Amino acid sequence: MSCADQPDGQGDEAVVMPRRKRVFAREKGVCQRCRASKCLYIVRSVTMCRACFETAVRASVVKALHPPLLPADARSAQPFPRPSGGDVLVALSAGAGSSALADLVSERYIGREGRELARGQREPVWARGWAVHVDFSGVTGLESRAPLLDKLAEERGLRFVCVRAEDAFDPLLRRRVAALAGVGGVDGAEGEGVVVRLDEPDLPLLEAPSSSTATPLESLQALLASLPPPSRPALLSHILDGLLGVVAQALPNITHLLIGETSTREAQRVIAGTATGRGWALPVELAAAAPLPRAGRTIMRIKAMKNVSLKEAAIWCHGRGVQTYNERRWDGTGGGARRDARGKGATASIEALTERFIAGLNVSHPSTVTTINKTGDKLCFVGDANSAPLCPVCQLPVDASATDWKARSALTSLPGKGDGVAAAPSPDPLAPLLCYACLTMFTPLTAAQKDRPTAEPVPLPLWVGARVQERRHVTPQELRDEVAQFLIDDDEEGV
Repeated sequence: MSCADQPDGQGDEAVVMPRRKRVFAREKGVCQRCRASKCLYIVRSVTMCRACFETAVRASVVKALHPPLLPADARSAQPFPRPSGGDVLVALSAGAGSSALADLVSERYIGREGRELARGQREPVWARGWAVHVDFSGVTGLESRAPLLDKLAEERGLRFVCVRAEDAFDPLLRRRVAALAGVGGVDGAEGEGVVVRLDEPDLPLLEAPSSSTATPLESLQALLASLPPPSRPALLSHILDGLLGVVAQALPNITHLLIGETSTREAQRVIAGTATGRGWALPVELAAAAPLPRAGRTIMRIKAMKNVSLKEAAIWCHGRGVQTYNERRWDGTGGGARRDARGKGATASIEALTERFIAGLNVSHPSTVTTINKTGDKLCFVGDANSAPLCPVCQLPVDASATDWKARSALTSLPGKGDGVAAAPSPDPLAPLLCYACLTMFTPLTAAQKDRPTAEPVPLPLWVGARVQERRHVTPQELRDEVAQFLIDDDEEGV
């Protein structure tokens, strides 16, 4: 209200603005949830005591873990899932997310020998629990965390299985894992070994020579050395997912695979996956629960720590006295350029750059991870994820015409530098079967000759050959649909 527009009779009186209500500040050092105990932690600008913090973390885990375990017609008010009749496999990486997950699910969800149920306590969901660890110390140079995780699993009643990253090239892996569970008669062949030539655009596949004496570790190192440095973390991530699937299938009676991927790692996956061309299958990759592809039986993969941040998981492990290691060092595998004294000279992957960016931004903006994950949850897969063809390397739905799009948008050869003769197509190419992200992973950084990969064929993980055969196998129904237009009906025959 201006001074010139005063109502009649109020010209001589002072116009006073209404007094604001006084807001009493909260007492410092007190939990903002219970308002009774002393606060110990600050999570998303909220101060909490230890009891309220543990309650909040358990509620976040229940929000992601319970829906896949409940029947489809169950009400959301059902407090605890019923026994599944199978066993569970927990993935352990020595990080805070997986260690906190193992500590949480071992309390109420997994049964133990000799444990008696207290009055009012519900039966555990799984009769027995397993823990699996994929060791990358052979290619990263870090100290193996297998003894530490073996002790952690033993203290929580979990049977421990450790596999190495190079076991992706071991044809007897499935048999060794089944032997740990006391199961015999398992076929040890994971698949036919194949090699690929990365110096040709169509990535021709060849049969692995039977006279090869290379060890599984040497095969993995040769594959990493032939890839560009920014592509190596993506390949190791696919090897990790593949080995977890192999172990889950080899162990008997496994019905669920629990992944300790936190919301912080999930946000990094959203940004890095979009930047590397994985946007088509990103909704399937971000799903909180999804069945393992080509598992032979229904094995549900659940991301139980999807709503828990890395900070919350680290605080949980610190309060429980669980030792964790969050360093992976996947950028330094396979050799390559090293950073000099000025911090220059090495090529960082998109995954590493995204991890540093989100970690730095989350310090000043605590809602960064939550905002990114909310955006990722809104993504929907266009098509049927159950019937879509899968990439042999990452086992995610393949983009439509990924090879044509790559040919139009990427520079794979310098104009005027070739001999002018088009290369003959390979009889067994891998490129048409790959998704856009995996096709980019096998592509050199530039078209310069110094960055071109060697002409020597390099081996691929054993399950890639089996998945290629599945993609190229024509089912009777597909063959019937293909020749349906050429068949003559009985009515037409009599005409």
